[in-house]
Amino acid sequence: MNHEILKAEISDIPDLCEMMEDFYTIDLYPFDEQVTQENFVKFINNDNYGQCFKIASEGKTAGYIILAKYFSFEFGGEILFLDELFIKPEFQGKSLGKKALEFVKNYSVENQFKVVLLEIENHNDKAKKLYEHYGFQNHKRSLMILKN
Repeated sequence: MNHEILKAEISDIPDLCEMMEDFYTIDLYPFDEQVTQENFVKFINNDNYGQCFKIASEGKTAGYIILAKYFSFEFGGEILFLDELFIKPEFQGKSLGKKALEFVKNYSVENQFKVVLLEIENHNDKAKKLYEHYGFQNHKRSLMILKN
C-alpha cells in the first residue's frame, strides 16, 4: 500500500477538523469547530508550537498527527509531545499506526528532541500495546490538569 505522512497545510484544516471531531466523539470530549479552525491556523502557521501532519493512504486522507514542542529541565531540553494520533476507522488495521509511530520516532531523533511523551485513554488497550511495542513506557507520575 502507498502511505505518506505529509506536513499539514492551511487547506487541510476542514479535513483535520472533521477527523478531530470524530476522534473527540469517541470519548465524548467537547468540540468547537470555530475554535479548532482558529487553533489549526495558529498552529500550522507557527513552527514554534510544533507540527501537524496528515496521514495519506492510496491518495486519501487517513488520519493525522499533532506533535507539540515544549521545554523541560527535568528531561534535559526540548520535548516532543505526541498530542494526537488519529487513524480513521476505515483505515485502521492497515499498519498506519505503526507507520505513524515510526515517523514520530524518526522525527524526534532528526530534530534532537530528548524524549517523546504522550497521554492515552486508560480504556484504549489496543493503542497502549502499539505504543509499548515502540518503546513507550508508563511514567511513575500521573497527569493533572488545572483549567482556566
